[in-house]
Order: sequence, then C-alpha cells, then structure tokens
Amino acid sequence: MPQLPPPLWAELHYDGVWNSITDDVRQMSPVVITRGLSSESASVAEPTSCECVLDSRDHRYAPRNPASPLYRKIGRNTPMRLGYQVGSPWAEMDGGLTYNSLFVNDNPALDITGDFDLRIDLALEDWAESQMLALRYVPTSANESWALEILDGVLTFMWSPTGVFATRITRTATETLKGYRGQRMTVRVTLDINTGSGYELRFYTGRTVNDTEWNLLGDPVTGTPATGVYAGSGYMEFGGGFAFNATPAGGVLNRMRGKAYALQLRDGIDGTIKVNMSTRSATAGGTSFVDSTGLTWSRGGDAVLTNKHIRMAGEVPAWPPTRDLSGNDTFVSITPTGVTMRMDSGNKPIDSALLRYIKAQQPIDCWPFTDGADTIQAQSMTGGSPLRVSLGFGSTQPSWGAGALAEWIEPTISLAAGTDGVIAGAATLSDPGTEWSVDLCFSGVTASGASIDYAITDRSDGTDADPIGLWTVTVDKAANAITLSRASIGETASSVSSLTTISSPGVFDNSPHHVRLTVDISGATSPWEIYVDGVSKDFGTHLAPSRSPRRIRTGWFLNSVSEGTGTPSFGYLTYWGSTAPAASETYSALAGFTGELAGARIERLTAEAGYVASVAGEEAQQEPMGIQGRKKLLELLQEANRTNFGYLLEARDRNELIHRGHSTLWNQPPALTLDFSAGLISAPFRPVDDDKLTENDVSVKREYGAVPARQVLEEGELSVQDFPAGVGRYDNEYTYSLHTDGQAGQVAYMRLHLGTYNGVRYTRITLNLANPRVYAMIDDILSVDCGDKIRLTDLPEDHGPDDVDVLVQGYTEEAGPDAWKITFNCVPAQPWTALVLGSSTTGRLDTGGCELAEDLTEVETAVDVTTTGDRRWVDSATYPAEFPFDIRVGGEVMRVTACTGTTASQTFTVTRSINGVSLTHSTGADVRLATPVYLSL
Repeated sequence: MPQLPPPLWAELHYDGVWNSITDDVRQMSPVVITRGLSSESASVAEPTSCECVLDSRDHRYAPRNPASPLYRKIGRNTPMRLGYQVGSPWAEMDGGLTYNSLFVNDNPALDITGDFDLRIDLALEDWAESQMLALRYVPTSANESWALEILDGVLTFMWSPTGVFATRITRTATETLKGYRGQRMTVRVTLDINTGSGYELRFYTGRTVNDTEWNLLGDPVTGTPATGVYAGSGYMEFGGGFAFNATPAGGVLNRMRGKAYALQLRDGIDGTIKVNMSTRSATAGGTSFVDSTGLTWSRGGDAVLTNKHIRMAGEVPAWPPTRDLSGNDTFVSITPTGVTMRMDSGNKPIDSALLRYIKAQQPIDCWPFTDGADTIQAQSMTGGSPLRVSLGFGSTQPSWGAGALAEWIEPTISLAAGTDGVIAGAATLSDPGTEWSVDLCFSGVTASGASIDYAITDRSDGTDADPIGLWTVTVDKAANAITLSRASIGETASSVSSLTTISSPGVFDNSPHHVRLTVDISGATSPWEIYVDGVSKDFGTHLAPSRSPRRIRTGWFLNSVSEGTGTPSFGYLTYWGSTAPAASETYSALAGFTGELAGARIERLTAEAGYVASVAGEEAQQEPMGIQGRKKLLELLQEANRTNFGYLLEARDRNELIHRGHSTLWNQPPALTLDFSAGLISAPFRPVDDDKLTENDVSVKREYGAVPARQVLEEGELSVQDFPAGVGRYDNEYTYSLHTDGQAGQVAYMRLHLGTYNGVRYTRITLNLANPRVYAMIDDILSVDCGDKIRLTDLPEDHGPDDVDVLVQGYTEEAGPDAWKITFNCVPAQPWTALVLGSSTTGRLDTGGCELAEDLTEVETAVDVTTTGDRRWVDSATYPAEFPFDIRVGGEVMRVTACTGTTASQTFTVTRSINGVSLTHSTGADVRLATPVYLSL
C-alpha cells in the first residue's frame, strides 16, 4: 500500500563513495523532479532538475564551514542521487569475475531438446561489455547445454548437442546490440534445430518476455547439419556462471553486470512456457522465491534482491543556507541538476572537429596556424617551440587569420600571390617510438604555378658517416602532382633521392585536403608511406637509416601567381609518434566527420569533452550526419539528436547522457496500459484537438548543402487546401545536419508525417501514486522513461471508441506529505507505427485509395468496394493466409474474413462492429486499414 510521504532515499558522493543523507531530507517539503521535454512543442530536453530541502541545523551542509564534518568534501557540483525504495525487487549483480547470479536447480522443466526459445529481461551497466547473461552449462560430467553471452557488444549463443565443450556450436548476431548504459530491455534467442536443410538461429530485442511482436536483431543465422540442445542434469543460471564463465574460445568471461528482472524458457519457438521467472515474485532482501511455474530460484554469490529505484542523478551547483525568523532552524534548499546544465554554460563555440580530434589524440607537436591577425609566428598548441616566418626577397607576410581551409574550420593563414617563404622551427625532443608521421592540411592550391611543401629534418649527426636526412613533400599545381624526396646531407657529400610522384592526386581545388608522411625509424633502412586524404598512395623503403625529427618547416612558392587567381591556405602541421591515429580518421576529422552516424557523433563528442554518453538504437538505422560545424557542445549534440529524430537527455540513474534513436520509438509495445474507467488517470485530463503542431508544407535544407527539399500534403483533411477540403497552408523551413541532399527529402517527409497526424492529442497524463489502484502498478509506472509508449484504454465515449497510444516526452513527479504524483508530457504515438514485413499486426500496406461502392446498413456483412489507387486488395482465394484483417469505414472497424474479385471492384465478407461501433455508411465512404502503418526513416 502507498504511504505519504513516500519512502524516499538520497545520497551524496564524497570520499569516493555514495553516502546516505536520507535522514536529512525534509519530506515535509515536496521533492520535485523534472526530466525530459517540458511540453509537446518543446524541441530539446531541459536539464533534469530536482528541488529538495536538507536539514542543516548543525550547519553540516555549509561547504565553507570548517566545523562541518563535510568541510572540503562537498561543494559546487557535488554528485547527488535520490529515489524511492518501493515495489518489487530485481537482482542486482556487480559483474567482473565475482560470482553472482539467480539460479534454479535441475528440473525436468529445464530440458529443451527440440526447438529452443529463451527470453531474458535485464538492464546492463554497459551493453558493449563482454559478459555472461544466462546459461545451463556445467563443465563436468558431460553436462554442458547452452550459454547466452555478449562478446564485444554482440549477442552470442553457444550450445552443445552432446553435452561436451568439444562439440559446442557458436553463432553470433549479425548486428551489434545497441543500448544506452543502464537501459532495460529484453533479449531473445530462438533455435530451430531442423529446418529441413539444417538449423536456424534468430536474435531479437523487445520490452518484456511476453511480447508478441519482436525486433529482429540482424539477419537469421543458419548452419548445417540439423542440431539439438543437450538436456543434461545441470542447474540453470541468470547472470553468471558458478562453474563456467568462458568465451566460446575458452577465454575467461566476466559475469553479468546489471539488473536481472525475468527469464522465460519455452519448449518450441513461441511454444509451451516451461520456465517463467520474474523477480516480482521475490521480496527485497530475500534469498529465494518461487516463480509462476513452481520453480524455486535462489540468489547466488554477491547478487542481491533490491527495490532501490534511482529517480534522479545529478550535481548540486549551490548550497544556499536559509534560516527561519527565529534563527533556530537552518536548512538548505538545493536544486541538483543534470550534466547538460554545465555543458550549456558559457557561450564559447567549441573547436572545429579537426582541432578537437587532434587535441584528443595527443600529438607530440601541432602548429594549427590559427593564431590570429596580430601574430608573427605559429604557436604550438602542445607547448613546443613556435615556428617563425622567413620570407623570400620582396615578399610580404602571409595574412594570419584570413585563410580558410573550410567554412567549418578555424581561420588559418592565407598566402599572398607573388610571394614565397617558409615557416620553420624546432620539433619537440620526444621519443616517437618506432616511427613518426607528419601531417599538413591545405586548400586553395588552384592557380597555375602555385606550390606548397613541408619538410622534416632528422636528428642525425650531419657527418658523412651519419648524414642528416631531409624529407620533403611538395604539392605542385603546375605538375599536377605530389612528390616525395629524401636528401642526405653530410659534411662533405650530399645527395637527393626522388622517392615517388603521385600524379593527378585530386587536391588542386578549394576543398580541404590532408597529406601525411610516415617514416619507420626502427632499423638500418627507412620504410616510408605517403597518404593523401586518408588513403595510402605509395610506400617504399629508403636504403638509409633515419632518426626522429629535429626541425619541421612548411613553405610556399607563389612567385608566378597573379593577384585574383586564388591563393592557398594551410595549417594543422602535426608531428605524431608511433601511436598516431589512422590517416583516414584524421582526414575524416578535417572533413567534419561527414557521414558519421548520429549516435557515433554523440558518443565521440562527449568523450572528447570528458563526458560519458551511450546510445540506444541499431547502427544500421541511425541517420548519417553532415559536416560538424563550430558550435557549442550541447548544440552539436542536440543537432545529432534532431537529425536522428530521437531523445537526448541525462540518464535517470547516473550522471551521463543517453540518446534514444528513432529506431527505438517505432512499433513499441506499451510500457504502461491505463484503463480510464478504472479511475487510474487523475485531473487535469484535457485532450486537445487543434492546429498547434500542424505542418503540411515542409522544406528542409542540408547545412552546407544545396536547394531545400520540399514535401507538401496536397489532399486530405489536413492538406494545404482551404477548408473544407483541407485546413489551409502551414509552411515551415528547417536546416538539418545531413550527409546527403537526398536525406533532406526524407526528413521533410518525416516532419510532414508528424505534422499531419489527424487525431486528438493527450498532452498531459497525471497519475496519483497515493491512489491504491495506481500504486498497484508502481513497478510499471516507475519503469516508464522518455520515449516510451503509454496506452490509454476504455476512454469516455466522447473520445471515440479506440485505444490511444502516446509517447512520453518528459515528466514531472512530486513526492511530499500531501501528494505523490507524476505527470507525463506526451505526444501521439500512432505516427510511430512502421511497416514490418512478416508481422501479423504491422506487416500489411494500405491501398492508395478505396471507397464503398454501395450504401451500407448497420448490419450488412457483404461490402462492395472500389479501389481508386494503384493496387487492389488481396483476394482470399489467392492469398488465404492473409486473412482476416481489419478495415475502418467512418468510425467503425470491420473485420474482413474473405474477399472475392481480382479487379478494382471487389466484395468483402466482414464482421461488423469490431470496436463496438455500428453505423450506416454512404456510397463513396473512405475505406482504410484500421491500423495504418508507415515506412520508417
């Protein structure tokens, strides 16, 4: 039963551990948590925030009070987390090599010798971490059956037909499992042991073990010959192996690190449930429990059964002391916030993708040439020696801060026509390891007669026995080539070797380009390789030893170039050791990481800035990004989130960022189902049916791209036509970061699709958790997060006969002495119903148009229809397996059990009033699938 105030707990992180402050939280003052998007029209999530009051009569929460036991332990941005200890437990497991699991001893219910179907509901601390998930694998007495593992983010199933490790079969999913850190999901593996030609294995993801629709993870995996799973007499474990924690290759594997909720094992694919374990049958703090199939489960090792929910994790930015009028009561009203609050502070745009990347890779030296208009030399960003300018006779200084490698990169230097010169200096004395590399970025070498170069002098003695090596890379427009030479300079003798000429390298334009020279210095000869725009163009071996760089210079020769014909810019002269990043990655950074997947960009940007982010959503369904510009960090993160039509917000249980990509939003099963007639929904409950979110004429332009793409709804109730044929024009134009111009059309259509949803919107749903009927659903309610679906059933008659699905954008929850409630901010979920081939519910496309060919009474079951679109309906004689299906005519749903006719004119046999509505209908009435589906991004 619920209680007021609810059982709240809170902790501060200091001295390297989490410390309870539960007793100091004043629950006579409401604790309010706000997370996600604040309204249906909000485009970005605000930082998660919390309001609470701490008792500080002993002045302990005063960071500047030397007498406080917390002096110099707390202060600005001290980590804090809080939540409730309510509802059913789960099994918490610490992973690593420490044993922890839920286990059930041998029982005939565990013996699956035919087709195999395993489903486990869990939340992992890191879905990319290799770890054991579940197994019935005892490596003694030929008792080895099966094991489900994650290896480098890939679901892996191993089984033995004979019970011994030597005959094991191992298969992996063809798609990496993508989940944000701490995300809860259900993973499923099915094994058809005999398809007639061998076996077939499938991996899936879902929300619960009882889902009827699953997301196939990658492609089915097949093999030969037919197989089987050895039954044995071993125990079964969820979380880790007591006696077995090995990879298929025999290496040591960590045990599961995260939360275990449920396990279901079926005899046959979608077959009889043999094991149906849920920790909802357990008691927090307990050691064993009985599942719904009568099996007794026990916790093993360090696993614990707990119901300690984390509702907010953030940082406390300030500790303002407050006193009452008497001065006897002192308390601190704090507002811990999510990490994006700090990310968004200030107004400084971040460095370019290239500069950020180079900094993160820690070169030995880098001179970006971004010093600005008043400089006279190039400063090293790593603290090395500056490079100084030497000009040819009559030449003028280059224009610092006026050059442009590209629009998205910091201004560098622009070289003047009719001049020549060099910029040179000492390389940092540092051990580069077995090889060194030097990069130069440039653009604008377009004028006839223009050339630039860079050269590296090594640390040889300069004697005839140990001559200095001089490596020179020249980019020459007149020759339409890049050349590499190596000079040997001794006391009395010198020589020059031409090592390669790369003809037509494709760099003589105004785009940014990158050249790298790599030299091996580990032996008596000097293997070398030269890269252009990330691609190896040539390699070879110079028959003399080389040393690490002593001096580095770059130069230009524009004496024959006339004013107005274009002059080059260069910059980011970088000296790497043997740990240099790949040339292809460095060029990708120069190009602004164009084509990078949205989730990968979010993870990279946060890592470069010292934060942590993780992403949910298959990589194959993430949107490729355009060029990364010079914007604030949070703006770039939101840009990637926007392109991927997802949610970017702080994790609920840790001070990190998470991103839910659009692929996680389509076709979700509901996380929570609310029966309105049962009194589960509290006031205010005011659905709206207005034009607030309407967009029926949408243009989208690719940033740094060409002409905008445009999508217009020309016909229909929400079309651009004037009333009553439509609603008039609602036009908007947007700019997106996109990899190709073709994506702009897809994004415009997606916005048009969301902006022309023709239905009532349920923007606020409030639940009173102090209501016993609502509290009975506390486990499901507290599992709901931003991006999840809620289903509303049995709504009042004036709302229409159908169930309504909404997506949660954000929420506010209040816990205090007088109220415990949560209000979800929602948008319609019906537009997020995608076509899934082979699905029994979302695997059917609608016609391009269909209408009644006759008037219908309320009871007629033979319905004549005429298809006006390109494709008719399937007929039951040719496609009997495709029946039945539901159609909607007016407000009535009918079930089509048969269809005759193979032309545009057909006759349906229907069952009427499937949704409880029975109406008369006129000739020409629109006929549609009851549940329309859409093609996802």
